[in-house]
Amino acid sequence: MGIVSREDWSLHRKGQQAQARHEAKVKEAIRDNLRNVIANDGLILSDGKQVIRIPVHSLDEPHFHFNRGKQKHVGQGKAKTGQVIGRSGDGNSAEGPGDAPGEHVVESEITIDEIEEILFASLELPNLRPKPKTAMQVEGEDWTDVRRRGIQSNLDRKRTFMEAMKRSQRQGALLRITEDDLRFRTYEEVVRPQTGAVIFAMMDVSASMGEFEKYVARTFFFWMERFLSKHYPHVEIRYLVHHTEAAEVTKSDFYRLRESGGTKCSSVYELALQLMEREYPTDAWNVYPMHVSDGDNNGSDNEEVVRIVEKLCESVSLLGYLEVQPNRRASTLSKQLEEVDSPYFRSYRVASRAGILEALLHFFKQGTEGKEAGGR
Repeated sequence: MGIVSREDWSLHRKGQQAQARHEAKVKEAIRDNLRNVIANDGLILSDGKQVIRIPVHSLDEPHFHFNRGKQKHVGQGKAKTGQVIGRSGDGNSAEGPGDAPGEHVVESEITIDEIEEILFASLELPNLRPKPKTAMQVEGEDWTDVRRRGIQSNLDRKRTFMEAMKRSQRQGALLRITEDDLRFRTYEEVVRPQTGAVIFAMMDVSASMGEFEKYVARTFFFWMERFLSKHYPHVEIRYLVHHTEAAEVTKSDFYRLRESGGTKCSSVYELALQLMEREYPTDAWNVYPMHVSDGDNNGSDNEEVVRIVEKLCESVSLLGYLEVQPNRRASTLSKQLEEVDSPYFRSYRVASRAGILEALLHFFKQGTEGKEAGGR
C-alpha cells in the first residue's frame, strides 16, 4: 500500500501574501490621504529622507468575534420580514463610555519615495516636443539577457528557483539549488536622446503674499521640482521672484526669500521673455513658465501682463498661472487673464492646502486645454 501526500505550498506563501496585503493597504492609505500628505510641513525643505506617518486600517484576517450586544440575528427568534434587528457599532459611541472594542488603526511610516511613486504616476510635461538642435545624449542601462555567470548582485532569484525546480523534477530529487541552477541578469549600456526643456519657476514675494500664500507657492514648486528631477533629470530650472521688480535668485533663496513692497506681475513675465529670447530660443527648447501669485496686482499693470502672456504663448510649450486665494474669489488679474485665448495657457485657483494636489494634476497632464479651473 502506498501513501500519497501533498505539501500545501500556500502555507509557504502566507508571509508573502501578508506583506503584499500590507503594501497594498499602505498604497491605498497614501492615495486616500494624498492631499494632506503632500501638504505636510515637514516634507518641504527636507533632504528627501523625511519619514511621515499615515493611518492604515487593520490588516486582521477575517475571524469570528464575540456578540457583545447579545442581539438576535438572522434566523433567530421571532421577527417580521424587513424588521431591523440591530445595527453594528464601532465601539466609539458618544453615549456613555462604552465597552465594545474600537477599529484597529495603526500608523505606518512612509518615505518621500513612496509618496512620489503614487503622486507622479499620472504626471507628465505637456506638449513636450523633440528639439533636435539640443538633443542631449543620455546614458542608460537595458537589462537584455540572462546568463549562467555573473556577479551576485545581479542574481535573478526567480529564474534561479525555476531552473532548480525543473532540474529536480527531471531527476526526481529533492529541491535544492546548485551552482548550475544560478541565473544572472546582464545589461547593455545604451544612449538615449533627451529633449531640451527649461522651467521658469516664478513666485510673487510681495507684501500681499501672507504665510499661507507663500506656503502654498513653495509647496507647489517643491513637488514640481521633485517630479521633474525624477522623470526629467536633464530639465533646467530657473528661479525668478518679483514684487514691483523681478530678479533671478538661487534655489536656496527662492524657497527662503521674504520680501515686501507692492506687486507688479508684468516684471517677472518680462524677465522670463528676455531669458527665453536670449538663452532659450524655442526652436531649440521647450519652455514652461510657471507663475504663482495671490493675484493682488497693481490694477494699471494687468493689461501689460495680458499682453506679455499672449506673446509668450506664441512660443512656449505651456504657460501656467496658479492663484492662491483663501477667500475663493477671483482677483482682478485672474479675471483679466481670462482674455488669453491660447491652448498653451492654463490657470488654476487654490483656496486651501488640499488644492495643491489638484493644481499639480491640472498643470502637469497631457492635453492643451487652457480654461481656468478653481480648486479647493
